[in-house]
Amino acid sequence: MKPITWMVMAAALALTACGGDDVATNGGASSSTSSNPGSPSGSTSPGGGSTGGPTGGATQPQAGWSTAAAVDGKGPEGAPSVTIDANGNALATWMTNGPSGANGNEMWGARYAAGSGWGTATRLDTGDGSHSMNTTSSSPSRVVGNASGQAVAFWTEWMPGPNTYALWARPYSPAGGWGAAFEVAPDVTGSTYSAGIDGQGNALVAWTQSISLLDTRIAWTRYTQSGQWSPTALIQMPVQTGPGAVTGDTDNVGPMISVLSSGRAVLAWRQTNHTHSALWTATYDAANGWTDVNQAVSNTSLFTTIISPVAGMDAKGNITLLWGQLDVTGGKLTTTTMSQRYVSGAGWQPSQPVAPAIVEPTGFIATPMLAVNENGVAAAMWAEGGAALQVSVSDASGNWGPLQRLTEHLNGAAIQYPPLVVDAGGNVTAAWQDTGLPGASAVVAASYRKGAWSASTVAPQSASWPALAVNATGAMALLWQSYVATIGSQIQASFYTPGT
Repeated sequence: MKPITWMVMAAALALTACGGDDVATNGGASSSTSSNPGSPSGSTSPGGGSTGGPTGGATQPQAGWSTAAAVDGKGPEGAPSVTIDANGNALATWMTNGPSGANGNEMWGARYAAGSGWGTATRLDTGDGSHSMNTTSSSPSRVVGNASGQAVAFWTEWMPGPNTYALWARPYSPAGGWGAAFEVAPDVTGSTYSAGIDGQGNALVAWTQSISLLDTRIAWTRYTQSGQWSPTALIQMPVQTGPGAVTGDTDNVGPMISVLSSGRAVLAWRQTNHTHSALWTATYDAANGWTDVNQAVSNTSLFTTIISPVAGMDAKGNITLLWGQLDVTGGKLTTTTMSQRYVSGAGWQPSQPVAPAIVEPTGFIATPMLAVNENGVAAAMWAEGGAALQVSVSDASGNWGPLQRLTEHLNGAAIQYPPLVVDAGGNVTAAWQDTGLPGASAVVAASYRKGAWSASTVAPQSASWPALAVNATGAMALLWQSYVATIGSQIQASFYTPGT
């Protein structure tokens, strides 16, 4: 799997993937408003064969996290992604080794039926298992889903003939199971992409596409609930002039998309000519396509570096934009997570730090994660120094609350960003791999409710790569990979039932 680093040098870019309904996230989270990688020979039944599950039987589950249980009991497997619908049914995808072992991958998926358990896993990818998927220079596979249980799984797959990564997708519906796999784009520059899905089952996906030897742009396509993919197209960017313009050969990278249940969406990305940089945003609706394509943040100073933008939108059209920033001030390097808010009808407001800047002698910049619900409550999270996981929650007006340090023992070498989600009531949950507990590597989930944070060790040992999804009521699905001596890494799951 691709080593996604927690921090990046000031001159480098963070490569991330996101998606899901109602929130924008970096990496392993998939969110659905129920809520940010199925069989080549045809679809399967939605429920499949029950293997039992963490909540077990038809009894009413108790509030809190359920006992951990294996998804399919096999291994080695890893890199899970998950979404959850309004009824607490979950859809998960993960990677396994193919016949070539670590040099080849297969992608699998399974559905969890609330009260019954996990159905039989389905092979999703079209490869022969002998070549790599989602490895060097690629983003983790992921699945995005909505409240009705509709979903689309995405992954990148190495195509040996043209020697390039292609972006693939496979839709899912509760009534029909997995649909046919579809090659979205035959050549994805850098193999990074971002996706989301609306309440009707229409999905948007964006990626970086080369248009010449020295230029890249943001490309996109849309999947409709009727089963059709639109022709791929480029986001049309207006020509920029003036002090903040980024001119000449430019790279447009790191697209991060957030899709609302209504079908509206916001996209953020970074543009650079390797001297100056700017952060761009664009909004989408089905009637007008991509509009309001504008430079939201510009950087004309050689003493400031801006990277890794991520944006989320509420139902009123207000946008929260986050990015990582490094400044050279008084001979010192300082970093912070910055935010800027677009107020519908009023425009962009002045930027502000989510938390005070800190001195960072190494010059690394933390990549921020963001979750926004349709009421406008937002949560920002980042890894300060690569090991201290910081988080702040804002109200619907964009006022950031106190800074909370969730851990000082984040696994900075992890190949996945920790997931962050927020439900309709404004309750926030984060999950991460913690190295400071007796089990050496545990998966911990922390939740913010009624103004306070509390944490639970869901998987106490040999656990990594948490993937988290939440629905509007606050029910959650948490997957991770645990090491099992007899088979290697295994996908396990726990489900959260909200209390009264």
